[in-house]
Amino acid sequence: MEKMSTQWGVSPAPSGQAMSTVVVGHFDVHGISVAYLAARAFNAVDAYANYPATSPETLVQTLQNLFAAAPSRLRIVIVDIPVNLKDPASFIQGLENLALRHEVLYFDHHESSVPYLSMFQRVRTFYVGPSALQMNMLLYNVIPEKTEIDRTIAVVGAIGDRDVEVVKQGLFSQDLQTISDGLDAMVRERDGALNTLKSLLTDPLGTLERARARAGEIPSVPLAQRIGPVAVAEGQLPAQWGPKTLERLAFTSNTYYAVGYGYDERSRTWNVRAIIRWDEEARKPYLPKPGAIARSLWPARSIIGHPSAPSVAAASEPEAREMALTWARAIADAVTKSAAPTVATLISESKVGEMLAEILYNIERVLEEQKKMYSEYLDLKRQQVELLKRASGARAAD
Repeated sequence: MEKMSTQWGVSPAPSGQAMSTVVVGHFDVHGISVAYLAARAFNAVDAYANYPATSPETLVQTLQNLFAAAPSRLRIVIVDIPVNLKDPASFIQGLENLALRHEVLYFDHHESSVPYLSMFQRVRTFYVGPSALQMNMLLYNVIPEKTEIDRTIAVVGAIGDRDVEVVKQGLFSQDLQTISDGLDAMVRERDGALNTLKSLLTDPLGTLERARARAGEIPSVPLAQRIGPVAVAEGQLPAQWGPKTLERLAFTSNTYYAVGYGYDERSRTWNVRAIIRWDEEARKPYLPKPGAIARSLWPARSIIGHPSAPSVAAASEPEAREMALTWARAIADAVTKSAAPTVATLISESKVGEMLAEILYNIERVLEEQKKMYSEYLDLKRQQVELLKRASGARAAD
């Protein structure tokens, strides 16, 4: 724990007593994975994640229910739960109130949280993003006795968030994608996030094996039409499977993007979703993000989720259907206008002379090397001439 205290600047418990740590994470694949890593890194006595208890909208109430009456001071580590954009003031104040009694550490990688992090005073905030992999590896690297299974869970969790850094760093494999898909199936069950997190903590290898076996449960959705590099799903997306079914559609239709709509029974709202195929995003970083396009189309609406796989609420099914087509056309138009960026390097005036001197020095070295090689070439030619003369003289003597 001393290593963690140095790393995060956490304070010791009163009277020298060990402070118990509890971890609270989001309820998706990345959430439970990073909660597992945080529990290992902080040697937590417990970890919790579940739907809807650890959503941004209900997190404060959940923490009050769990820890308001705790008999001793705790270290509460919150991971991968973004600020509640529907009511950021209450979210911030709720965690600040909790920090009056407990030490609260808040780790997040969502860009949507950034504008609010400076508003925390007592809560210790750590923005580690926007890469999910970066967040996971930061915690993985400070686990006292880390294992290869810990590293696998770190990568699988980032795959669950479709983090392009996994591809860029050469960590992606189809087997890890299969495990991530299986974990996705597991966390969607009733109390699935909590049960899967507990299973990871008690039997990580066995949990990964069970996840691999359950990957085939993810449903597919048919293609309605293609609009340039965008696939539009036919009908409603399967409940609770929006991004995953869209990703599968993008792969099967060989498109960069997929767009669709569906109805969320839990929130009783229609929503429109779009994804960019995350492996193509890694290879072509100049491709526009669906989230950025959504903000330009609907500036007054909340855009929920990662910029690469966001969702937007709709008032009705007809509106959701029309919004999906509008979004698809806008994405296709943005891709047509986009191009690989030109790389430009700006050099300060103070460095120009230094760099010029270095360039001239390198040119001089090249010229010297060429002069040396040419001299050696002339020596070889002279030797060849001498050998030919000797050979000619020998034949004349014969």
